[in-house]
Amino acid sequence: MSEPLKATFFTLQHRDRAVLAPATLILLGGLALLIGAFAAINWGLFSRLFALLQTAGETQLSETEAMGMFQGMMLMFLSSIVLLFPIYLLIAAYEAACLRWMIRGEVKGFAGFTLDHDTWRVYGVYWCWYILQFLVSFAASIIIVPVMFMTMPGLVTGGGAIDHEEMWRWQLAVQLPLSLIQYIPLLFFGVRFAPSAAVSIARRRFSFLETWPVTRGRFWALLGAFALLMVITGAAMALVMAAGYWTLFSAMLTQWFADGWPISGGFPEVTEQQIAQLMEQAFQPQTYVIVGVLYAAILLITLAYTLMSYGVNARAALVALEEGKIEPLPPTD
Repeated sequence: MSEPLKATFFTLQHRDRAVLAPATLILLGGLALLIGAFAAINWGLFSRLFALLQTAGETQLSETEAMGMFQGMMLMFLSSIVLLFPIYLLIAAYEAACLRWMIRGEVKGFAGFTLDHDTWRVYGVYWCWYILQFLVSFAASIIIVPVMFMTMPGLVTGGGAIDHEEMWRWQLAVQLPLSLIQYIPLLFFGVRFAPSAAVSIARRRFSFLETWPVTRGRFWALLGAFALLMVITGAAMALVMAAGYWTLFSAMLTQWFADGWPISGGFPEVTEQQIAQLMEQAFQPQTYVIVGVLYAAILLITLAYTLMSYGVNARAALVALEEGKIEPLPPTD
């Protein structure tokens, strides 16, 4: 009989040597440096966009300025692609540090960070996730696209115009359900291969496909653990977002509630005066502070969920070791 998983809050279990706090601080510092590099590379575009927003779109761009904006957007796209590699490598090093501590009780390098074999194994798992998602989406599109094209002709009237009311019904009845189909296999494979990085750390060997027997018979336990963490995370984010939006738009929201919204039904209209007030408020220093605090809180909540999910995966790998489903190789690094 399989051992109970009890993995939801495994991250919070007391251990002799802590690594999560210093490793998280290093992760935040590394992300700040990389985001700062991205901002520095694209500062010209950001300054142009900021100046354009301040004029509320009233300024007409010259041909030279428009070309400069286009070049800036291309640079932003390319720099974001290039910086994704070090960002994901940093995250892989962080996950390897956390899993190494949870599973093997080891702390390597600087607060757990080191570019050893474990880090590259976790980084390789990320690429497997990318390939798996692409394959599932591609397979789903083979089914979805033909069905969508077969059901679309009824949207076009005899004169070639699109019936917008029928389009809305079609999107709800056909497009939305078909688009959600791909998430069914993604959810299943996501749970079955979720501990692949943890299993790679436990076995001291890249082990994406070897994760399948580890999660056999534990699908619902793992799904329940992740679902509970997501509910807690979603509730925390909703509270933070509600507090942030209330702070930013309290005057307008107070007026809406006084008018009977949302009980009255429908969405209240935003007057030109309210739009002007919002535009004026958007460039006030206190707005930047509130938005900064809001994003910082969301980042911390996301990090907390990430750490808790690492614990779920680590616990699954440890139970697999105890049950003999996997065996660790001798240390080589």
